[in-house]
Amino acid sequence: MYEKGDETLIQRLKRYYADYRLSEDPDASFRDACAALSLSVIDTVGELADRDDCSAIRNVLREYREIRSSVGGSNDSVKERLERELRERASQPV
Repeated sequence: MYEKGDETLIQRLKRYYADYRLSEDPDASFRDACAALSLSVIDTVGELADRDDCSAIRNVLREYREIRSSVGGSNDSVKERLERELRERASQPV
């Protein structure tokens, strides 16, 4: 598996968004989370290339393309979904 700690890229994007939302508004948080995800993908692909794991590289890039196409199609709907999920998690008892 290519994900660090079995975290998918969409889970990583959600985690980044939640982290940025601690100090930023939704728009800035979403923009910064997407940028952080891109850098994370570059690092992950580099690690996988060092291990000659072409299959895992393809999987990472496929998942990344899916996320980018969702984000490219409608930033607002993806951002709203992340914001809604963040509020739902915050309202759940620990």
